[in-house]
Amino acid sequence: MVLLNVSQLTMSREDGVFPALEHIPAMQRRRLSRLAKLALNSAMQTLATQNVDYIVWVSQYGDEAKTLNILEDVLSEQTPSPTQFSTSVHNAISGLYSILCQDATPATSLAGSWNDGLIEAYAWLKTRPEARQVLLVYYDEALPDIYIEHQPFAAFAMAAMISLTPANLMLTPKHTDSTPAYQQALAFNTFWTNPEQTESEAWTKC
Repeated sequence: MVLLNVSQLTMSREDGVFPALEHIPAMQRRRLSRLAKLALNSAMQTLATQNVDYIVWVSQYGDEAKTLNILEDVLSEQTPSPTQFSTSVHNAISGLYSILCQDATPATSLAGSWNDGLIEAYAWLKTRPEARQVLLVYYDEALPDIYIEHQPFAAFAMAAMISLTPANLMLTPKHTDSTPAYQQALAFNTFWTNPEQTESEAWTKC
């Protein structure tokens, strides 16, 4: 059982607008992938009026379309793009945020679920007495349809501030939960924004 305080969620969807990105120079903004734009927009909007001690970036698939492009270049005996390579790794979006926003806040990138991110944030707060808030950012888009695991869904990102008190969420992780990570994140958004729903298998409002 994990007790946390979770703020209001900041959601970014691929059919929406990204107002926070106006702070990034246009040339750099154009080079961002769709997924990076979603993640950075949610993070920057959440951080607009608050400071944090740590940032947790979480995604199940990451920017996998870039990895596929690199593999296709290799198969066709073309030299992969250095830019594609450097921004295809799982922690690339975290690095882009740090560079573009000149923010040296400690951060980690997880290949996992929303609940994994909550647990990582909780662990940081419990082991760092001086820490007060963690920014948690979850982002994902569907794998390219060449992959057998492909499931179509619209790309999205969501972010929240996590602290320990006053607790408003009790998390009870399920060790056997096989729900795809993106579905878990979307389910949490539905749960957290529905005032009439107070309990689920993994989450309880308190």
